Order: sequence, then structure tokens, then C-alpha cells
Amino acid sequence: MLTIKHLITGITATVMLLLITVNSSYASEARILIATAADGVLASENEGRSWSSFNKGLPDNCRPQRFYAEKTDIYLTTYDSGIFRLEGSRWIELNDKDFMRRSIYSSNPGYRKISAFAIDPADSSSLVLATKHTIYKSRDRGKSWQKLQATVLNRRSYITALAVSGNRIYAGTSFNGILESSGGEFKFSGSGLPAEPYSDSMKFTEQVSSLHIDKSRLYVGFQFGGGLYSKAFNSKSFEPVIKSDDNRFDSIIYDIKTSDGKVFFTDGKKIKIKNSHSINDLTEYYTILEKISALKGIHTAIIEDRENRFPPLTLWISNPETEPSKKSAAGKRAIYLSVPAIQKNLSKYIEIANSTEIDTFVIDMKDDFGNIYFPSENRTAVEIKALRKPVNLKSLLPKLKSHGIYSVARIVTFKDEKLFKGYNGKYSIKNRNTGSPWSGAVGEFWVDPYSEFVHDYNIELAKELEKAGFDEIQFDYIRFPSDGPVHLCKFSFQKDTETYKSEILIDFLKKAKQSLKVPVSVDIYGFNSWYYFGNMIGQDMEDLSYTVDVVCPMVYPSHFGSRFYNKFSHSIRPYRLVKDGGIRGGQMLNRKTLLRPYIQGFNLMSPTWGPGYISDQIKASEESGCSGYTIWNAKGDYEIPFKALKEKK
Repeated sequence: MLTIKHLITGITATVMLLLITVNSSYASEARILIATAADGVLASENEGRSWSSFNKGLPDNCRPQRFYAEKTDIYLTTYDSGIFRLEGSRWIELNDKDFMRRSIYSSNPGYRKISAFAIDPADSSSLVLATKHTIYKSRDRGKSWQKLQATVLNRRSYITALAVSGNRIYAGTSFNGILESSGGEFKFSGSGLPAEPYSDSMKFTEQVSSLHIDKSRLYVGFQFGGGLYSKAFNSKSFEPVIKSDDNRFDSIIYDIKTSDGKVFFTDGKKIKIKNSHSINDLTEYYTILEKISALKGIHTAIIEDRENRFPPLTLWISNPETEPSKKSAAGKRAIYLSVPAIQKNLSKYIEIANSTEIDTFVIDMKDDFGNIYFPSENRTAVEIKALRKPVNLKSLLPKLKSHGIYSVARIVTFKDEKLFKGYNGKYSIKNRNTGSPWSGAVGEFWVDPYSEFVHDYNIELAKELEKAGFDEIQFDYIRFPSDGPVHLCKFSFQKDTETYKSEILIDFLKKAKQSLKVPVSVDIYGFNSWYYFGNMIGQDMEDLSYTVDVVCPMVYPSHFGSRFYNKFSHSIRPYRLVKDGGIRGGQMLNRKTLLRPYIQGFNLMSPTWGPGYISDQIKASEESGCSGYTIWNAKGDYEIPFKALKEKK
């Protein structure tokens, strides 16, 4: 396979984006722009034979996400530098101060990710833009922006695509379908979209990747094989142009345009055209598309024809591979162990590791109730009486190392009964009606994620565990509560009510990462590897992957909804849940961060429970490109997993 080095001398960074004019017979009309991780945007006027810097106006270390084009206008959206428009040979910044990330630790935290953008095809001065959960509109080509009131979107949805025509705005989301506004509040738009039932009362619509409005219809493209749909403005139901195919995760309808009664769209690495009779590949550009597809490191491509023989189109190519931030954490195959389990059966677990591929133990050092199981000297831990009979780490960790076992210290973070009750409930989440500590699900006690004191307490514990000799620190319950009357939660330490929940969690993790030298990992809900969430409980896989070294989605088949993936048989469903979560998650995260899923090592709602149930999950993890796995059994009962592992070996 060709690499970028074959085409670009002196560029060592992974290429992230590509803008290219393609018809070789019009070489004098062609200009190619590429955006790289280390060198920003580069330009070529000779079909890629040589390149020059094209970074005027862009900040250093810009992380480009996607180009958008309408007629002759070209825009660049980024992960943390905002949005820019190309004016001649210079990028013009169009950011509003409201696009800034919120941070309690940094006065210059950068911008929120621009997750969606659109230009009105009939009015180039009319733009709409989304920063994950918030929509803004400009009527003057980005000189000024107005935040739109979108309660439904702000509270639950992650915006992945936009379209605008006059006062009409459509917003495509990661899992909530499509919403529309004609100047007022957003409301749900249309039925018939590809969706996966979760329970009898809930379903998840596939992630929208593109929207397009023409004179009479709305077109919708989907991620992960979701297909292409459309509907007339006055219709209540969408119709498939290309039906969904859940086996085609590389099928991403990334861009849609209409011209002269034809529909142009990109499907993965191909450009297609639909006329009144059929859908065909745009074969005139096959050679250049084949060349792009053969390159390593291409994330997305946009094709612009300066003579307007076809509309500008963007392709999604791949999520580029890159070296992991901490190679020492790669490929770890782990089991979870509580302290009681370690104290009772350590030799048994070492034997499992010695006789199977298991090479890592994840060990509770601070549990779900805030109990601490190592000889901490932390003043807060002493004052809130969190210390329990400690494990002798001076004996345990050298013993594990002597058997080649990698050690991970698990720290449950924002669910903490000891700190919740300590100091007269000062650091608990409060009930906004009563002012007293908030009660969620029975037995759960949550402290305020906005509290710097809470952050520092957990970071200081992590530093002690690093010093004691653990190879990795893993933070669990890095989220806001999800159960109980969460609408009554009041966060007394929140300084800015516009802060996304994901932003305060990233603040904590950045501070933790800067305080530690060993790899840092986080546990998250398994559904975060299916869809972008972020503002529900704060877990945003992409944001996390730009902050920590390992992301660990808990993809236990038993923990998905009763109807989710029931299109597969009981015997296949566990395999497909883990594999598909790994594939989808791999497309969302920054690939310098490792994906190490938690898989189910316990019998709960598992009609095919047995060694094969474990083997299928491990196989799925491997086949989806994940870097190892962790088997979870709260009791430390690994009899069935041990049988599966022995058979595998």
C-alpha cells in the first residue's frame, strides 16, 4: 500500500484531510489541498507532485476535522480551533467567543469541536454551525453568530449534520434522528429512518452523517451502513434511496448534493450519481479515487470541480492509524479483581495468568463506596474514614511483576459514599428543591464532578498508587449520575452553567494525566462506542480519546436493552455486540488512544452462557481491532472464563 511519504516529501505526519480537483485533463485548473496533523494544510497545483505550505491564518497545532464547500466557498472545521473560510490563499477565522471550551483550569482551553456545519445553497451569507450540543446561525458569512434556542437538542442530542434554507434548519443527530425548525423551537422531523429498537418504548436512530436540502426535498445520509433516505418537505415519512445494510460499516454517506435533477453523493470511498432511472458510480474519477483510497492516513477527501461540471463532494476514507500514546498499555488481556478476591485467592488468579493469555490484573484500590484499600497517607481519606484493611502492595506488586503481570489500579471517582457523607455533605450533589444531598438510585452516592476538591482528592490517591508501583491508573465512574431524579441535581461548584458535562470530566482527566507518568485509562458505558453522547452523563468517547491513553467501554451484552440487536440469534448476539461496538468505536476515537473493552464474565440474562459466550466476546474484540480486553466478574469467579481461555490457548 502506498504511504503519504510516496507522494509528499518531508511530511511525516498522518494526513487527516484532503481537498482535490480531479480531472487530469484539466490539470491547469486543479488545486489540491491537504491538511496534516503536523504540517497543517499544504497545497499542490500539479496534481500532488509537489507541495507548499497553505497555513496562512491557521493556528499552530490545528486539528482539522472536515472541509465543507458550496459553489466557490470552502470552509474548514476543526476539533479544537473552531472554523475558518478560505479567502484567496489565506484562512479567515470565523469564531465567536461562545464557541470556546469551558474550563476551570485553563484561561485558553481552545474551541469546542465544530461537529456540524452548513451553507444555505441559495444564500452564501447564511450559515449554521454546531458545537456538539449547541447550534448557532450567521446571516453575514460568519462575521457574527447567534445562538439558537434548541432545548430538545441541548439537553440530549449530539448534532452530527446540518442543513439550512432560509429560516428552515434541519439538524441530524448521533442517535435521536432529525429535528427541524422554521424559526421556532426544534421538533422531530419525519419517520421511517433506519433505527435499532432498544426497548419496547425506545429506539436509537442511526447516526446522521450528512443532510442536503434542494427545492422540494430533504436528503439524509447515514453512518455505519445506514443508507441514504429522502422525503418531500410536506411528507411525514422518509423513503430509502439506498436501504440500510448493518454489515457495511464502511458505508458512510458523507456528502450529498443535487444538480440538474441528479443526486450526487459519496458512499465510503466512492462517488455515486442517481438519476431518474438508476444509481451508478461516477466512473470518470475512479482512478483518482483509487489512488486516494490506497494511501495510508487519509481521513476524508473533498472533490471540487472548478468548472462546475459537478458539485463539490466530500468523502470519508478512514480513521487513520497512529502510534499509541503509551505502548506499554497496548494489547493487555485482563481480569478484574476486588481486594477481597485478591486476599482470598491470589495464587489461583496468578495460576490463571500463568496458564492462559491473561497478563493483566485490574485491582480495586478505591471501590464503589469510596473505601480505600491501600495504606494511603491522604488527609481527606483519614478524615472521612475511607481507609480499610490495606493490601500489602510492597509484597503484591513485585509478585505480580515476577509473573509478568501488568497491574492496573482502579479508582472509582465520582460515586463515593465516604466523601458524599463526609464534611456534612459539602461535596455531594445537591437536590435543587431542598438543598440537601441528592439521592439517586438506591445505594448510590454521588459527589459533585465540578468540585476541584473532589478532583484533587482522587488525583492525589492516583499519585500515591503510581508511586507504589502500579503500571496503570484506571478511573471508573467518570460520569454524572444516570438513575433516579437526575432533573433535581444541583451542582454547587459549577461556575459556568454553559459548561458541557463532558468538559468538566475532561478538565479532571487532563489534570490527572499531567500529574501522572503511567498510562491513564477510563471506563465508560458501552453505548458510547455506538453513538456520540456527551451531554447526558458527560462521557464523550472522542474527547476522552484526546485526553487519556486507554478507553474501556463496558460492552456487556447483558447490559444492553431487551430488544437491542435482537435481530440476531441468542448465539450470535454477544459476538455482534462486542464486535460492532469495537468497529464503531474505532471510527470515533483518536487512534493514538487504545480501545480496550470490558467484556462480560458473569451470567446475567445470558441464555447461551458458557465458555463459548466468553470466547465469542474475545474473538469479537480481536476482530474489531481493539487492543486487548478486560473480563469483568464482580465476585472474581472466573471458572467459566478460565475454561474458555484454556480452550483458546
